[in-house]
Amino acid sequence: MKAYDFLFSPVTNFVKISDYTIKLLKKCCGGYRALDLLLHFPISIINRTSDIDNFSDKDKLTLVVRVVRHAAPMSRSLPYKIIVTTEKQELQVVYFNYNIAYLRKTFPIDGVLCVSGNARKTLGGVQIVHPDIVTQPSYAKYHLGLEAVYPLTTGLSQKTLSYIIGATLKSMPEIPEHIPADLLNKYGLMKFKEAIWSIHHPQNAADVATMTEARKRIAIDELLANQIRLRQIRRTMEEHKSGIIRENGRITGRLQLPFQLTPDQIQCLEDIKADLASEKPMNRLVQGDVGSGKTIVAFISMLIVIENGFQAVLLAPTEILAMQHYSSLKNLSENLGINIDVMLGSNRRRRSQQIDSLKNNVIQLLIGTHAILEDNIEFANLGLVVIDEQHRFGVHQRATLIRKCQNNGIISAPEMQSSSCSNVLAMSATPIPRTLLLGCYGDLDVSTIKTKPVGRKPIETIVMNATKINELVARLKEFRSQIYWVCPVIEESETLIDVTTRCDYFNNIFSADEVRVLHGKMKPQEKDSIITDFKSGKFKVLVCTTVIEVGVDIPNANIMVIEHAERFGLAQLHQLRGRVGRGTDASYCVLLYHYPVSKVGLQRLQLMRETNDGFLLSEEDLKLRGAGDILGKEQSGFKSLRFSEFTDNYALIEIAEKIVDVLNLESESTAVLCDMFSRIENDTSVFG
Repeated sequence: MKAYDFLFSPVTNFVKISDYTIKLLKKCCGGYRALDLLLHFPISIINRTSDIDNFSDKDKLTLVVRVVRHAAPMSRSLPYKIIVTTEKQELQVVYFNYNIAYLRKTFPIDGVLCVSGNARKTLGGVQIVHPDIVTQPSYAKYHLGLEAVYPLTTGLSQKTLSYIIGATLKSMPEIPEHIPADLLNKYGLMKFKEAIWSIHHPQNAADVATMTEARKRIAIDELLANQIRLRQIRRTMEEHKSGIIRENGRITGRLQLPFQLTPDQIQCLEDIKADLASEKPMNRLVQGDVGSGKTIVAFISMLIVIENGFQAVLLAPTEILAMQHYSSLKNLSENLGINIDVMLGSNRRRRSQQIDSLKNNVIQLLIGTHAILEDNIEFANLGLVVIDEQHRFGVHQRATLIRKCQNNGIISAPEMQSSSCSNVLAMSATPIPRTLLLGCYGDLDVSTIKTKPVGRKPIETIVMNATKINELVARLKEFRSQIYWVCPVIEESETLIDVTTRCDYFNNIFSADEVRVLHGKMKPQEKDSIITDFKSGKFKVLVCTTVIEVGVDIPNANIMVIEHAERFGLAQLHQLRGRVGRGTDASYCVLLYHYPVSKVGLQRLQLMRETNDGFLLSEEDLKLRGAGDILGKEQSGFKSLRFSEFTDNYALIEIAEKIVDVLNLESESTAVLCDMFSRIENDTSVFG
């Protein structure tokens, strides 16, 4: 058997297990291949000691004993005790849930056994409670010393899983290295097999709780696999030539903006124009702080594509944001003579008409949500896909969008007959730290907008204890401005204030028509109606969840109150704060905290008060919480990072970057490396 074949072979090749155990392994370890077991790491250790005089509560006492007698209780509610003795002293083996016939058979009088389990010292002497090992005395030596403890699933015992992993380790051959020996030496990395063996044989508690040298090696492998996948996505895109698209002014020349573009916006547009004018497909990320003006940059980019005869798509993560874009871009394009439409999952009445219009190139700019990704949506001449709040779609969904753009981009311009168009512009209002850009967005070119439009005043952030809520609301009544009041949950909670409870509170202070509720469980039409009424000034206080985190642009709403602010991450607090400060008046964000507050929670609130710089906040959020929490593990793909969370691992990212530069991306070992980690996620769709 080849060494690589061993990794992907079922453990049934070298250990006999039942079909039921196989099902449990799939649930617990993600599969029943050797690789699945080898990468199922211990989470703690047990010290099995035979020192009956000096054991701790955390130790498992392992002894060879002789059975003296059984002390059956008078009632089933009392424990069953088996009196045993060592060469030194007498002790008790205690069971609370028991089968008497089984215990009498397992512990025959005068029988000599090895028992191991949780021990405690009582007035009546030493007791071993529910021993987890009862075996022949000849096996005593195998149950002494440090033992790895693995995460389990219901029905799978520690004993069974440890046995299967042990058998897998013993069967493991030498694994060819995919990292050259000189780089292993340069960066002080262990060999793969050595690292795996060390992880499963911890020598102390730190070996399972910290980034040891062994775990560092596996983390590097995972980051390498991630980098290789990203580079393959990029290479796949670059294999497709893109038609040359240049601004000709036919449409953009008629665009009249009510404001001046900032220097950063202008530079960003220059980057995009250069991409479109090259033969390589554009694959660019525009990142900018909340309110920095990314949307107008994307709009002008789409107009350039449209005036060259192509279609453009703007994909948004929520229907509220999609409708916000549709409304604002429709107003900006009134005199441009282009056809803009919006496609939502909740509105299918016009779907067949929209599909025909897209195929016939009638719709030139389509704005929508995930509905655009459905298989039956085809374009006549797709030239550009813009993905707003792109981190909510993730690396894999981005790859799907890229493939859709490539497959549906049927070039009709005569001078581009043999070309394929796959220009993608991603936007993020969550500034992404450099480490994450390297580690998770290596397939993208990046443009950054830091300056904000002229006239925007900084938002004053106030941190306040929730006990002062009555004083706060009394002050807010005096303001003419409209107010966002954000609650963390929709429904009643024992520990958190929900939107209904807070709305009831406000109804006793404001008039009934001054307060409305908005949350994610409402029907899209109802949400749109509330946002429209709020924008037109029909009521004063919008009590809502984080459904307004992105896309809501209401210049007259200049006060944001975030309840239980200690429960939110910096990135989300900053996003919510960005809903105000859209007009020219002074704006305020009040962070209401409830006790108890963690040390990290207080740090976040202090940082929010000190700075409005989203880039600085994103770096601090990365340090405090980790990549998955910043961008959302379920959406961003960070849930796949099992061994290399980016927090405090800047150095590992840089090492992985340097190693991947010298690897042969076409070699068998590199392919196996990707397979090892991508298959764990049960996701091979990245490569299309």
